Amino acid sequence: MPPRPLRRAALIVAAAVPVLAGCSGAPTYPILATAAPAQVPEHVYATRALEVTLSNPSSEPVKVSGGTVFSPYFERVDAVGIDVVLTPGDDAVVTLPLGVVTCPAGGGETSAQVVLEVGGEELLQSVVLEAKGLKALNREACAIIADDEG
Repeated sequence: MPPRPLRRAALIVAAAVPVLAGCSGAPTYPILATAAPAQVPEHVYATRALEVTLSNPSSEPVKVSGGTVFSPYFERVDAVGIDVVLTPGDDAVVTLPLGVVTCPAGGGETSAQVVLEVGGEELLQSVVLEAKGLKALNREACAIIADDEG
């Protein structure tokens, strides 16, 4: 089950979508692709971060102004600022930090919640992450903690 803030954000987005759909010129939701590849890059392995590839399949530019990761393997951190504009059909790689390791890890999907600016409107969107290497990073960090405590 997603963390409570994610559920609350999802409910807010779900409630806002029909309202925004009634506005003239409102973007079709979801804006970004609903799933994104994410991996733990070797050069930032020690910093506990994910490189997430976001895609814009919509017909208008989308500015990604912030984002955070929700994961059963790491605690959530406050959203970080991002300043990336995706033109229609464009992809961009953004780096999102992970919080303190969760030992033992919970269950469920890893997702990113991103803050978007489209047509003068600010929207939130959750994107499921296909997070390669995240489980291994958690396992290794938990093993180090267990060794230090033992």
